[in-house]
Parts: sequence; C-alpha cells; structure tokens
Amino acid sequence: MLTLIMSLALAAATTETPPASPTTETAAKPEKVKPKLICRRIANTGSRLPERECRTQESWDRQADTTSQQLKGAK
Repeated sequence: MLTLIMSLALAAATTETPPASPTTETAAKPEKVKPKLICRRIANTGSRLPERECRTQESWDRQADTTSQQLKGAK
C-alpha cells in the first residue's frame, strides 16, 4: 500500500514539471551587461563649481594613457 502511494506521488511530481523548451530559449539569449559608470568631479580653471563627469573604467584608463603620452611628447 505504501509503495502504491509513493509511486503515485512520484508520477504526479514528474508530470507537473514544465517543458524544457522555454528554459533553453531564455538561457540561449545573452544578457546585455551595461558597463559600470564611474563618476568624478573635475575642477575647471576659472570656475569655482566642479563639473561631474561619468565614464566607464576603460574610458578613464584610455584618457590617462593619452594624457601621459602627450606629456611625455611635450618635453
């Protein structure tokens, strides 16, 4: 009797599972991840109010490399 109840419970549990197709469709779509913005306050010459500039880390690094190359070339 107990085995009959257990087998019915297992059969009911297996028939209630959703089809695998929708989960594979959602997993197949890549999520677009936005790069994290880093905001800094930039002090402008001639102004007492700093401006806020937001960029990605890659953009900040690229600007720092460009600035250092320009300073090295100015000697």
